[in-house]
Amino acid sequence: MSRGLVVCIVLAAALLALAAVKRRRAVTSRPVRVVAATQRPGAGLLGAVALPSDGTPPPPPPGFPAGVSDPTCHAREHTDYMGESAPVWGLGKPGFHLASPADCCAACQAHNAACGKKGAEAAAWWPARPELRCGRNPGCNLWVFCPADRCFAFDIHVHERGECWLKHQRHNVTRPKDPHEGRTTYPEAMRRAPRKAWPWPVEAKIWPGEMPVHVPWVSGVLAPASERVVSAPADDHWRERWCKKHEAEYGKCDP
Repeated sequence: MSRGLVVCIVLAAALLALAAVKRRRAVTSRPVRVVAATQRPGAGLLGAVALPSDGTPPPPPPGFPAGVSDPTCHAREHTDYMGESAPVWGLGKPGFHLASPADCCAACQAHNAACGKKGAEAAAWWPARPELRCGRNPGCNLWVFCPADRCFAFDIHVHERGECWLKHQRHNVTRPKDPHEGRTTYPEAMRRAPRKAWPWPVEAKIWPGEMPVHVPWVSGVLAPASERVVSAPADDHWRERWCKKHEAEYGKCDP
């Protein structure tokens, strides 16, 4: 073998070795992105909540009834609990109007904490309305809120968005008296009936349209989060009475 050939072979081996070293350095020096188990790429820590720039808390995540995140409120949409008394009426001007069902439940909690106790008659219970006093009323343990521009009811009043009714039921509040007994819609037979045959013939100037499909109100009771709340029959069984009376003429009510 000639000396020139040997030199070429040695030079080629050296170049191959140098290339291998460079490849190893490139692999070991490449930055590695470590994603923690509690993170997903492109997001922050799971469960972390980013506040808006103005510092206000974000709205509750989906899944909370009517946006009420406090489980002790037991909020239920399309429900109008009756109670046995209404210490605070939502109706009127100013009446008692609030921004949301969650605010209405908070007002019920505040009323419950301050009122219904000996010597509490003159106590103010809502900071935004210091003129409101407990009087001789029992503390609120049941609340009803109007979440729509207008809320239908079988009465003589125009009910508007934001009405917050603070009510009381003396016994077993986890079985709130409900004229619809847990149903969230008016019976189809009742909605088909002419206005004059409604349980109460609401005047057109009060409610100009047809009877709505769904009960428009949001209701809740104050009870520990672990309690199960189930609607109970109301004292006045007007729904059941209407359905029996008009079944032959307008059809059978929904089950």
